[in-house]
Amino acid sequence: MKKVFSLFVCMLIIVIGLSSFAACSPKEPLVIKESDTYIVINVSNEQMTITDNTTLVDYMTSLKDDGELIFEINNGMITSINGIANPVDWSSCWMLYTSDSDSSNTAWGTIEYNGNVYGSAILGAESLTIKDGCIYIWVFQSF
Repeated sequence: MKKVFSLFVCMLIIVIGLSSFAACSPKEPLVIKESDTYIVINVSNEQMTITDNTTLVDYMTSLKDDGELIFEINNGMITSINGIANPVDWSSCWMLYTSDSDSSNTAWGTIEYNGNVYGSAILGAESLTIKDGCIYIWVFQSF
């Protein structure tokens, strides 16, 4: 009886271990469709001069000043873009992804846009320093 119980416990541990391993495998990226709500920001020195200290909010403010973008920020978090606001229950919100591998973490989530995969940004827009030529994508996601 002890052997049967020990065998059962070992098998249970193996099954739990394999399940945990499978849960850690990378998820498929969320594929952005035309029907989704998203904003693509292609950073370019033509829009404004990019320095080592230029943040995404700086760049977005330049776009706002030129009438190309409307956004609101509250306590460091982007709460509304082009009139679409995060609901008070946070069931949906604006999430940021980027092509800048130094500023993203694919373990936190990925999206696919135009055949390219972008990682979730590791910092908020106020702290995220941008790079000329990189792409920053805001996606309005529901949870």
